[in-house]
Amino acid sequence: MQIGMLDHLQKCIFHFMKTHKQLDMYNAIWLSLPAYHHLTPKIKSYEEVSQWNGKEMKEMSRYLLGVVTQSLRGGSPAQCPIFNRAFQCTQALSEFYMYARYKSHDDATLSYMEDSLCRFHTFKVGFLPGQAGKKAKAKANTRRTELVKMRKVDEETNAETWTPSKKLHEMNAWRDYISYKIAVSKELDANFHFPKIHLMSHWVNQIRRYGAMQQYSAERHEEAHKMNLKDGWNASNHNFNYLPQVITFHHRILCFEIRELNLQALAQRRENSAATCKVLSSGADLAAPLSS
Repeated sequence: MQIGMLDHLQKCIFHFMKTHKQLDMYNAIWLSLPAYHHLTPKIKSYEEVSQWNGKEMKEMSRYLLGVVTQSLRGGSPAQCPIFNRAFQCTQALSEFYMYARYKSHDDATLSYMEDSLCRFHTFKVGFLPGQAGKKAKAKANTRRTELVKMRKVDEETNAETWTPSKKLHEMNAWRDYISYKIAVSKELDANFHFPKIHLMSHWVNQIRRYGAMQQYSAERHEEAHKMNLKDGWNASNHNFNYLPQVITFHHRILCFEIRELNLQALAQRRENSAATCKVLSSGADLAAPLSS
């Protein structure tokens, strides 16, 4: 959730604020956040932050809803329903994340999680224009190229009849028309079909079967990634045949580790055998006078 859905939500909010010309307000409120317990003061606006880690995402989840709420205040009557959907979507996903961080659950908290997830899916349509993937963007760029060519043909055809003011008016009209067509193209091809948003639908069942999510962590996988890939890559010659070298490197490391475990087991077995013999011999000495 921290480096997955929350990061995705932030990108959606950024695109939403930029589309509705609220980005300056969003950045100003972001920078005005005061320092608090376990919250560091912000020295960069959201646009200036290049990468977020898990700790920063955890801090951000505590005040994101307040920043979004204040940034969307004062909208026009036409914007109010759109802003309300964005607020409801942000609130629902933030609540789902907070419930998922509980160390223990009961039927009530799990029902709250399901309700939050349902509300998120209901109001996420407000962030749909920012969900254009690579294929949708490539298609929109192709459409933009076609429209630009049409604009150039129109300009060359009417170059002699247009006055400077008429030319300026037509170019502005073409610019607005191209922007509108690109936005429509991206929105038609935009969707929420990606794995992370689908995985949230399984969380409640997973918690019912295996308990709270606090026991799972990505640190083990990151450490295994370093051992399984980075160490072998650093030991290779970095050529095109690096993959067999990485496999051979780890095969050698595992052989040494298995040999070390075998030697430890053998030494432990010898110590146990020596201790057993010592106990038996001492017991035989004590039993000798009784037998005589």
